Amino acid sequence: MFQPPRLNSDTLQQLAVVVYEAQDKDLTQSFLEKHSTHNITVDLWKNRLLEKNSSDLLPFLGRVTLKRFSSSFVKSTIRQIYDSRDSDCVSSLLRSSDHWINLNSRELDRVDCSALFFTLQHSHQVKVNLLWTSIPPGEIESILPLLDRVSQLSVDRRLLLSFLLCCGASQIQQGAPSSLPTAVWLLRSLQHRLDLSCSSSVDLSAQGHGEALCLTTDHCRAINSVLKQNQHGTQLVQNQVQLILRDCEVEDRALRELLPILHIVKLSPSKALLLQLLDLVCEGIEEGLLRHAESLCRALDGELDLSETRLDQKACGSLALSELDLSHCQLTDHQLQPLITHLHKVQVLDLSHNDITDALTDRILQLVSTNTSIHTIRLFNNRIQDRRPFLTDKRFDIW
Repeated sequence: MFQPPRLNSDTLQQLAVVVYEAQDKDLTQSFLEKHSTHNITVDLWKNRLLEKNSSDLLPFLGRVTLKRFSSSFVKSTIRQIYDSRDSDCVSSLLRSSDHWINLNSRELDRVDCSALFFTLQHSHQVKVNLLWTSIPPGEIESILPLLDRVSQLSVDRRLLLSFLLCCGASQIQQGAPSSLPTAVWLLRSLQHRLDLSCSSSVDLSAQGHGEALCLTTDHCRAINSVLKQNQHGTQLVQNQVQLILRDCEVEDRALRELLPILHIVKLSPSKALLLQLLDLVCEGIEEGLLRHAESLCRALDGELDLSETRLDQKACGSLALSELDLSHCQLTDHQLQPLITHLHKVQVLDLSHNDITDALTDRILQLVSTNTSIHTIRLFNNRIQDRRPFLTDKRFDIW
């Protein structure tokens, strides 16, 4: 009896492309059945029949590699798997999709959420994409205990706030091994990055995506709670959490909720928000709470960039920073005066492009002579007329 020659993998893949482009359901089904033992890449972007009829692919999941599959396909597939309660099919789906559960820009109902819960329950080290995904109220609480199964979680900033509020309020312990708080698993799945800016994940289809996000006292209190749970929940080496607050507006009352956790974050604020923090820190110093100033210094990695920002006297607070950029700040002698005495740990100080005059020359020279840590002070483009006192010390940059 004649046996047809076995096809090598390259030829088989080329044949697969021809079959899928034919857009014939029966032909595709027959092809998958005959060659299900081979490793075949299925490009769902090219085969819209399979994209729309995900049930036809269910028997072959795990034996094919899915390419360019949409979030609507994933949503439909996990729902069908949930209806059948087939946990083995979850493993097959994850093998085919490189362990990605992509629900990007989907509106989930409660059954969809149950399907997602079922999928996560039978997963390990899965990556979940929920960017611009709509989740019904009350369903996030059910996802939180399963975050120990998630190695990477992608969420937009508004959904991130929902996760933080739920996690901060519930402080759920069940479902996480070693009794670790859910906050630990939330932060690990987010790669220890709380990004509330609009630059890293912009939904180009949405209106107003570039608008500032208004953080309330409840939001900041939730961030405080989650970070404290993470800090106290494990004795393992801590990863410093990056807190990105660019494109955010925060009232002073709410911002005060963040002061106690500044020492355990790496902070990336907008310049306007940084000025607010400086004002609060100055108030704290007057009240004898210098620790907040030290915490802010640590959160900023010792670098304060307020270039091209107009400063008032109150903003010139007392911070010990290794690198301080105050260029283009319209800084006067009167405004710089209270700051000078608190620069004993500064290594690089940029005061260029301001309104500093000869009246402050003696104070600046005294600062350098009494602090060996300072190795650069930039003073060019100010209103200093007599530059001779600065020319004998190489630490000054002036012309």
